[in-house]
Amino acid sequence: MYIIIAVILVLVVIFLINSSKLESFRSKRGRTLEFFISLISTFIGFFFALSLNTMLSDITQKENLVKLLDATNLSLENSEMKTKGMYLNPAKSGVDVSEIIQYSPVEIPKLYTNLETNSLVSDYFLSNAFQAYILCNDNLQTFVKGANAANASSEQKTLILEKYLAYLGLAKQINTLEIKRLNGEISQSDENAELQKLTKQIINNQ
Repeated sequence: MYIIIAVILVLVVIFLINSSKLESFRSKRGRTLEFFISLISTFIGFFFALSLNTMLSDITQKENLVKLLDATNLSLENSEMKTKGMYLNPAKSGVDVSEIIQYSPVEIPKLYTNLETNSLVSDYFLSNAFQAYILCNDNLQTFVKGANAANASSEQKTLILEKYLAYLGLAKQINTLEIKRLNGEISQSDENAELQKLTKQIINNQ
């Protein structure tokens, strides 16, 4: 927006200097014209500076979002390892998973759940990516409640944990697509195509 204003002002200056319609004015009111051109030039510099600051701020914010998503993916990976090592592997070995969950309840990584209210996410996430995130987050919360429910059997909890593990992977894939787009590795259209596939998986695996 600022760069457009600056360009318009440059065109105005060019018009004032070169227009044949203003030749008489330039000869009679040369100092007045110089004052206006000087004033306009000041605004041009101001709007160019604003435009540059906005661009630099935008780049910094996107870099911060990438760092946040990288950290969130590490947190999701830790949850994947915990789900396998603490719950599913013992359950396959015959251990009562309900007893394990009683002492160590299943939890969604806080970094992941907090993405919903993060200003960087609301400002820079693609709308389709945010919708996929919400779907995934809602399902993860449902699975956590089911796995921690006192009235669910160990068999039911094991099935829920398997779905929970799968959704942790889907959550990481959504974040990874956003990271690639923000880093310029894929286009927005490519990301949207991949997000459609992921959204179908999220809906079909509920």
